[in-house]
Amino acid sequence: MDFLDILSFLFWPAVIIGFFVFFARRRKKSGHPATDKEWYLQFALSKEDAVSQFFLLLSVFFLGVTLLAFNKDLGDPFSWRTILFITSALSLVSAYYFKALYPLAFGLIAITTWWGEQAEAWIQGKDVATSAIFAGLAFVALLFYLLGHLHEREIKWKRFALVYLVLGIISITGALFFFSSKPGLSVLEEMTKGVSFFGSWQITLSLFIFFVSLAGVSLYTVAKKLVSPFEFLAVLLLTLLFGVIALLPQQSMFLGAGNYYSFYSGGQELSSSGVLWAIIFNFAVFFELLGLIFSGYLRRETWLINLGAFFLFLLIIVKYFDWFFTFLDKSIFFIGAGILLVAVGWFMEKGRRMMISSIKAQTQQIPQ
Repeated sequence: MDFLDILSFLFWPAVIIGFFVFFARRRKKSGHPATDKEWYLQFALSKEDAVSQFFLLLSVFFLGVTLLAFNKDLGDPFSWRTILFITSALSLVSAYYFKALYPLAFGLIAITTWWGEQAEAWIQGKDVATSAIFAGLAFVALLFYLLGHLHEREIKWKRFALVYLVLGIISITGALFFFSSKPGLSVLEEMTKGVSFFGSWQITLSLFIFFVSLAGVSLYTVAKKLVSPFEFLAVLLLTLLFGVIALLPQQSMFLGAGNYYSFYSGGQELSSSGVLWAIIFNFAVFFELLGLIFSGYLRRETWLINLGAFFLFLLIIVKYFDWFFTFLDKSIFFIGAGILLVAVGWFMEKGRRMMISSIKAQTQQIPQ
């Protein structure tokens, strides 16, 4: 994978983030904090702001391509990963200097991608289990979540906080969601093949830095009451979970012999280890989503409630198909699925409206 492939790969996460923010923001023309309490949900406060941020992001892309071209003309003295690191670092610097969200989102995704690709280069030829790389990326996502709340201290960084929070929440939720399925467990089985991450001092040092950073930022945010003890506990438990995954010996998730993707052609029965990890990940993603909704209620953040409710609804539907499709007659299955969709959708929408109404009522009682 070269630098241009990385740029094209990073395009889609940026589109997803933009999609989320577009639908999450309030439909008000004014973006000033004095007139809109959720002004920070907008990626651009005006058309002029959007255009200026877009051109700033475009300049970062052009800078990366230019550096790549110069590097090639000079005989490739630097790897494409170094060019990616320089580009992402400059994107983050420009984002903070100009208070621009587009370069911030790109820079965070790019720097995370850089570490993932660099970690793969570190373990080449060493037979180190790739579960260590996943743990490192998960630590980064948790760090993004904490840094998001850290940015909420000052109103000028409120929109930056949203970028960090969305990246952290979607990454952690997506990972837990994926590993709660059979394909995810099969990938986890493959990731645990190899020696411990201690076989690469670079990976070991990286994980140590991520862990220390997580511990430091967690203690600081909870001491400053930027996160609740409940959120602190959730981050701690997820950190332990991903840390255990990095230390896992080779796992056997399925019974019997079979190739890597054999579950796609009829499936395989889970082993005792597979059942254990399926239970752990299913419980983890379920309570993580409930925690998001509860956190949104405590913080009076409607976008957090909506995001948690959407992912929880999606989880329930996916698990229904995953658990009952092979056990029921197809007609009974789809009738039951329709009833479940209506019932779950009604209860979740009613609960969401009640919580949002309560938040708005409490907000109106606060003196301006």
